[in-house]
Amino acid sequence: MNLTAQKKKLIQWIDSVNDPKILEEIERFSKEEPFDFENEIQNAITANELKKRTTEFLKKLDWTK
Repeated sequence: MNLTAQKKKLIQWIDSVNDPKILEEIERFSKEEPFDFENEIQNAITANELKKRTTEFLKKLDWTK
């Protein structure tokens, strides 16, 4: 299906929606900022750091019943 056909199908579907909650969700989705993967990856932690933090957290928990 080409892009024009997909857009037309979505517009027809949105036009047929009568539930205000669904329309609110669609509007909220359309206002979301695009996800910037390059920016997010700069602030990410490594798998080793995640393992370290998780291990530290689990060791702090009270494991007695």
